[in-house]
Amino acid sequence: MNPIERIQADRQDARNHDDPNADLCFLALSESGRPSVRTLVLRDVTADGFTLFVNKTSPKWSTIQENKQAEMLLWYTNSQTQYRINGLIEELDPSVIEQNWHRRPAGSKYMDYTYQTLGPQSSEIDSRDDLVNHIQGLKTEHPEDEIATPESAAGILLRPEVIEMLDLNMPNRIHDRRRYTLIDDEWRTTQLIP
Repeated sequence: MNPIERIQADRQDARNHDDPNADLCFLALSESGRPSVRTLVLRDVTADGFTLFVNKTSPKWSTIQENKQAEMLLWYTNSQTQYRINGLIEELDPSVIEQNWHRRPAGSKYMDYTYQTLGPQSSEIDSRDDLVNHIQGLKTEHPEDEIATPESAAGILLRPEVIEMLDLNMPNRIHDRRRYTLIDDEWRTTQLIP
């Protein structure tokens, strides 16, 4: 069984059931040997891997540059299914962001501009009001249809090497847990004790 195809089907099922996690993922990186996890929007799932959009002003960008290894967690509440995906991150061609820019929500577009005009992602500011007022000013000066993709916007792909699936929606609480390992472009399956 191809785990990517199962994830795609489970994700679509989650969308059909309005699962709030359908388009989210939890990305774990190693920052100076310490685990660091963040919630991100999962943009796409293809045979090649898992696409995310990030901003190069973020501290996570330098972490990714230092260590390409990452783990992503997907959790679909509607089916009670978890996926842990281990693999390597690679930067996508800037054309991927350019092609998808028009589909991004307006708030996300203005946040990307805020990182360039107010301060990098995760930098300190005096108050939330300062951020809201800055974004309102950007909206006044630059209508949404006039803003272009900033150079700091980037796309990354987590190319999976190992995927573990845990299905909690099983009779008698005997959960189904499997490990899928990519060997020579073929997924090998191992059943695990949950």
